[in-house]
Amino acid sequence: MSYPVYFINAFAEGYYQGNTAAVVIVDEFPEQSKLQALAKEFNFSETVFVKGIAGGRFHIRWFTPEVEVALCGHGTLAAAKALFAANIASNDRISFDSLSGELIARKRDELIELDFPVDTPVAFEVESAVVDLVSPNQPVEILYAAKTNNLILVYASPEQVLTMQPDFAKLTAYKSNKFFGVAVTAAGTNELDYICRYFAPWEGINEDPVTGSAQTFLAPYWGKRLGKNELEGFQASQRGGRFHLEVKGTRVLISGKAFIYLKGEIADGW
Repeated sequence: MSYPVYFINAFAEGYYQGNTAAVVIVDEFPEQSKLQALAKEFNFSETVFVKGIAGGRFHIRWFTPEVEVALCGHGTLAAAKALFAANIASNDRISFDSLSGELIARKRDELIELDFPVDTPVAFEVESAVVDLVSPNQPVEILYAAKTNNLILVYASPEQVLTMQPDFAKLTAYKSNKFFGVAVTAAGTNELDYICRYFAPWEGINEDPVTGSAQTFLAPYWGKRLGKNELEGFQASQRGGRFHLEVKGTRVLISGKAFIYLKGEIADGW
């Protein structure tokens, strides 16, 4: 038996951009250890497994090289792109069952729009050592997103976000069951409402190139702060990725492009 696999740059228009995910389409999910082993073999920030369910719905799971995660934006975008491209999805709307509940992906011309639940950030206290390991500059706000278990550090200027160099070795040694990743953010310039970066050394990802799930808490935060529902965000990693975002009550619409640069089959035996 073989399994279709796609390598896809999410939140990107071509090569060398966005965040790469592997998407594997299965009839049934193998045991968890096998899913995790293949994710480690691919060694992308996310490997996505998708299984069809009766009625045109799909079950989606996301794995970093180290752990299964509850939500992944770029992985969901990549999965939707693969299903649309292979004509497995019967129309322009896909419904995913996931650890974070129902997720919707819609084809909007060249864009794919993800419909995710809002993860409202709240004020949070964290050990100063963690903040210092991220940057010598002190954030103006420290927040926490409970649904995705993320620490959020808000900085005074985009330059502080762009130039920070976290001490990943020491961060990796710091273990916390309160948060699995750190999002850093600041107001944007020109047409951008905000910029961000995302670090998750505890999940085997020092810096994630583009993190769709982080926008579930960054978009509502900046939307409230700026007094607007539609925003333009940019993740300032080396590869970079841009988001168009709309906050609609308890949901966040995250739109972006995706580029398939490889497709094939995985032989049975993994």
